[in-house]
Amino acid sequence: MSFDISIFSNREKVVIVWFLIFLFFGIFQKNIQSSLLGILKIIFHKKILYVIVAMILYVVTIIIIFNKIHIWDNSLMKDTVFWIFGSAFVLVMNVNKASKDDYYFIKILIDNLKLVVLLEFIVNFYSFSFWIELVFVPVLFMVATLSAVAETKKEFAYVKKIMNYVLSLFGMALIVFAVFNIFKDYQSFANVNNVRAVILPPLLTGAYMPFLYLFALMMSYETIFVRLDIFLSDHKALARLIKIETIKACNINLKRLNRFSKSMIPDVRNLTDARMIRTYFRNLKHKQAGIV
Repeated sequence: MSFDISIFSNREKVVIVWFLIFLFFGIFQKNIQSSLLGILKIIFHKKILYVIVAMILYVVTIIIIFNKIHIWDNSLMKDTVFWIFGSAFVLVMNVNKASKDDYYFIKILIDNLKLVVLLEFIVNFYSFSFWIELVFVPVLFMVATLSAVAETKKEFAYVKKIMNYVLSLFGMALIVFAVFNIFKDYQSFANVNNVRAVILPPLLTGAYMPFLYLFALMMSYETIFVRLDIFLSDHKALARLIKIETIKACNINLKRLNRFSKSMIPDVRNLTDARMIRTYFRNLKHKQAGIV
């Protein structure tokens, strides 16, 4: 079976080329070598590796189901791979934010339903010639990097303002170019395959939410239980009972678990027997009932 490189746009080809160039030269740079090795060590850490494998198995299951109900086919493979290494991977690495924001998952779903998602697809659908993109992509990357670095210090505020202005100009140019091409050849854009490619990422993200939620729940429980083991290192039986009571009180309610932990963790040192623990959790449930 031959590999058809035409499935990639010129911009995607250029991104791949620059990535391979960076990777090739990075292999011979000691500081980059150490960074790459550090990243690989993190990725192949036992716990991280388990999460990545579980994520891939879950996504594969989603794709199989989508294929069975005729939402997905092989023509969407490229878009699916980009979604996995983009959205799916980033979301699972940032899932700890769910413990700080009660509406984290709702915000993710809303972000995937905004019109900007369609606009991003349109902009990425149309690309310049390969050689223009070969210059355009690294320049845009450098400008975005300078903007991010300038944000770290107040004295660079003017630089950040200029970089953001340049990025805005780039963005407007891309939008004008894309809109011009749509009007020029509307039929090539408005077809079933493109519509499916637009709706695929939001559908995948929506189906991905249960995995993210379960992972966030497990992380929160693990964080709380590790802290309990530290605070009650000399009272393992009490720590075990508090864990059981926490699970009974919160179950799979991440919002309740996060709110419980804020109140519970500072107080655990004052719980000296089983009766106090059960009374404490009973009172805590009543206290939180009005806001959970």
